[in-house]
Amino acid sequence: MHIGLKTYSVGFVFLLSSLLATAQQDTAYVNKFPFERFWTKQRFVPKIGVGMQDRLFVEVGVQWHNIYKHPLSLASKGPYATIDLFVDDSNLLIGPKLGYEITAGVFGAALDFTYFVDNDYDGEGSDRNSFVMTPKVGLSILGFADFFYGYQIQLTDQEITSIYRNRFSLIFNINRDYFNIEEAPRRR
Repeated sequence: MHIGLKTYSVGFVFLLSSLLATAQQDTAYVNKFPFERFWTKQRFVPKIGVGMQDRLFVEVGVQWHNIYKHPLSLASKGPYATIDLFVDDSNLLIGPKLGYEITAGVFGAALDFTYFVDNDYDGEGSDRNSFVMTPKVGLSILGFADFFYGYQIQLTDQEITSIYRNRFSLIFNINRDYFNIEEAPRRR
């Protein structure tokens, strides 16, 4: 009978220590997931995409991008510098631009300012320049991919009539933090 009491005592101590260790692990896990909210550190990320006005164009550049992790969704924001490249048979149209983009879940908006340079637009090889502002709104996949509609507002007298004011674009912000948001460096 004395041996049985010793066995029960050892078993009780083992069971108690196992429960305490499990409770500590579960508590650490519950405090971290899923209600943590934070901004990732900002980083330069590639911003690439395609768009459509009167013809297809390519957009390439960088964005100073960061992500907000919320229990319900992700949001993102940041300024960007890109270039629109339109190519057709007769000329090359280049549009360097600066803008700012913000997204939350499935919605997004952006505003950019573009300086278009239309090289050799006529038979004499003349150039023309135009400065436009483009507000854009649309759908987003957590800020990683954006499908926007934009309308160009002319800010200078000289207008490039070879492109339409309405534009659709599909843009990707290639931030590696999207692939492992829990381990991403955080803003302090």
